[in-house]
Amino acid sequence: MVKISYVEITTRSNYPTIGRKNLHIWEPTLQTLAKQTMKDFEVIIVDIFYHERPDYFKKHNYGLKIKHVPSAPNVWFHSGQFQPPNHLGQPHPCHQINKGFIHADGELLFVNGDSFMYPPDLMENLWRHYQEGYFVGCGLVSELTYFEENKFKKTTAEVTGGIPTEWYRFLGFDGRVHVHDRYMKYLIEPGRDMASILPGQYYGVSTLSLEAALKVNGFDQAFDGDNLLADCDMGKRLALAGYKEKLAMFKDCYSVEAMADLAWHPKMRQSRNGGIKCNYALMMFNELTCRYRANDPLSEADIKWIIDKICLGGRCNQMKVCKELHTFFPFFLKESKELFEYWKKYQAPLSVDLELEREMRIDGEEEYAEGTFVNI
Repeated sequence: MVKISYVEITTRSNYPTIGRKNLHIWEPTLQTLAKQTMKDFEVIIVDIFYHERPDYFKKHNYGLKIKHVPSAPNVWFHSGQFQPPNHLGQPHPCHQINKGFIHADGELLFVNGDSFMYPPDLMENLWRHYQEGYFVGCGLVSELTYFEENKFKKTTAEVTGGIPTEWYRFLGFDGRVHVHDRYMKYLIEPGRDMASILPGQYYGVSTLSLEAALKVNGFDQAFDGDNLLADCDMGKRLALAGYKEKLAMFKDCYSVEAMADLAWHPKMRQSRNGGIKCNYALMMFNELTCRYRANDPLSEADIKWIIDKICLGGRCNQMKVCKELHTFFPFFLKESKELFEYWKKYQAPLSVDLELEREMRIDGEEEYAEGTFVNI
């Protein structure tokens, strides 16, 4: 047992970091994790590309406890069904995160995607705040040294208090950053070191206890196929399960993104329609029905209830916008009917029990073989 399990999911190829053609996607994360002041943690990388780089950690030693876990079986990847049309993320994060939870041996779970750098005292701070009774949402900062597009308008110079950057410059970045609005709004002001966050603002760079993750049965895999709101749904279900007062942000907990291109696997075909179904409606369904435990399959009656009560019944505050601007009405994209039927077929037999699966992994069940291990 370790104090923290860091769970990272990736669908990127080896060298997508913008402006750094020779910097491997895992280097920013693992190099900064290797410099942590608290060493009692493990790294779990759930990798869609595992079959193409199974020996990576036999050849690269970071002095860390690393579990390199294949994403397979992954229904969205292996069917080649869907790839998100924009920068917002992969279409199957819940499956990958839950697989990381199954292989976790930490009391506290810290979840993120790839290409992030962490201050040397982050693990120590996350653990201390957990001991104080909190699940932490880390502040988001983006490194702009090699990012040429004028996407971000606010930089460190415009933010009171600024963000320390000296700790990661050894990786070849100059420390020019953008501080994302939520972290800046809540914390980057004199005298404010902590802020509670609303359950619906819980997001992917966050911690939760293994106990809580098993109680709510992980991230809701019904959200997969599209890539939005699974983290917000997790926050709402954590609140329903009794953890609302634990959700917080702290000034001393932030992460810095090394900007990377969308080097998704070529087998993932591009969706021209922009999605399959409305995850906002799924999130509302879980909240309205007090369904804090995820991954019990939705029945046809459940899907009809979502359409009749949420999408058509006036409970959704986005209904007007959705109807006017999107074709997510009611609930699924008409242009993606084939994918919607595939999603229904995929989730219908879905009955995931992470606690049971984790016990089978611990007991050595052959189908839970993890892949490459580097235990230092």
